[in-house]
Amino acid sequence: MNVETAYRWRTQLVWGLALIAVGTAVLLERADLLELDINWAQAWRYWPWLLVISGVTKIIPPTTPRYFLNGCWEIFFAGWWYVSFNRIWGWGFGETWPALLVAWGVGLLLRPLLDNIFASIKEQA
Repeated sequence: MNVETAYRWRTQLVWGLALIAVGTAVLLERADLLELDINWAQAWRYWPWLLVISGVTKIIPPTTPRYFLNGCWEIFFAGWWYVSFNRIWGWGFGETWPALLVAWGVGLLLRPLLDNIFASIKEQA
């Protein structure tokens, strides 16, 4: 199975399971079989977790350097957005935007290194 096929299968599996879990929880809550004390108007604040799920599916092997870095970027961005939007530690967007530049720079530095690591792993296989 090549990397593209494995990634597509893994993505469908993870998102399918996530949709089933959320749909089941909401359905049980609407049928009064499960009590979720959720303020649905505030639930949108947790959308960065969708990026975390997407990022994790890109990092799980088999993967490529591009998928791996994209997955790391999505996880970082989700964490940055969550911290900035909710002002965790008192930090907002104005204080934390330089972290995006740092993450971008780290990604640029890691790409050639990951290309070499993935190429040597492929040669050994």
